[in-house]
Amino acid sequence: MPVSNLIHHIRNVAESLRPAERKVAEMVLADIDFAMRASITELALRAEVSEPSVTRFCRAVGAHGLRDFKMRLAQSAAGGMPFAAAREVASGDLTQVGTLLDSVTEQVVQGVKHARDSLDPAVFEAAVAALGSARRVYFFGVGAGSGLVAQDAALRLLRLDIAASAFTDAHLQRLYAGLLEPGDVAFAISQSGRSVEVNESIQIAKERGATTIALTNAGSRLAWVVDIPLLLRVPVSEAPQAPGVSRIAHLAVVDALAMGVALGLEPKTLAKMRDAQARGGPDSVEAKE
Repeated sequence: MPVSNLIHHIRNVAESLRPAERKVAEMVLADIDFAMRASITELALRAEVSEPSVTRFCRAVGAHGLRDFKMRLAQSAAGGMPFAAAREVASGDLTQVGTLLDSVTEQVVQGVKHARDSLDPAVFEAAVAALGSARRVYFFGVGAGSGLVAQDAALRLLRLDIAASAFTDAHLQRLYAGLLEPGDVAFAISQSGRSVEVNESIQIAKERGATTIALTNAGSRLAWVVDIPLLLRVPVSEAPQAPGVSRIAHLAVVDALAMGVALGLEPKTLAKMRDAQARGGPDSVEAKE
């Protein structure tokens, strides 16, 4: 019978495995994202074991083979809710404003923190470098969550004098993806990573030679397609009253990316941006207040 969470299962049985299989288990737990993407040869090299040992490990933890193991590992990584604050807001909380505010704030803070902890610094650095050197950047996202984040991301790069646009319409996404070239960046934002429109647009952009980036959940289909996957592990609740933790986490990452790009700009460019803001940029009123 398949286990409900393969990652937790590996932690529980690691000590009971054979030495070679235990080395594979330790390697997987140390870098789950690598384990989901690597070939059997790469896994064996990283764990310093033979390829048959990797196969035996997969079977020892309940998988039929490497392909089945990686699929279950991805499902566990994408669906896990590892922190206590992932509980739903109880209906009784609505009668106590203080309790409601505390509950929502706790979920948001811990959700964003957990998402940050799951983000690979090396991949983040690669995304900053790609954005900072891009000729133009197109952001793709759909819906009230990812679509809004895509628009916010484009505005933040525009303020840094980078040619950026956001597209939330499926037809326009495919159209503009087909106009990208080497030196351009296509940046997809999708919590589930299952958006047909976004995935197809990213595939088109990749075929055109553009650098592709995605801000998505670990284990999602989109994560396997792009050149630079910014992988988060954010719990998703189907309850309509649950706070939008994933949207807030994505906005936080977008803020960090924009700051990273800004730190790499030349002083002349930064001075130009400050002058534009002082003359009536989008933040000028807010800054005076």
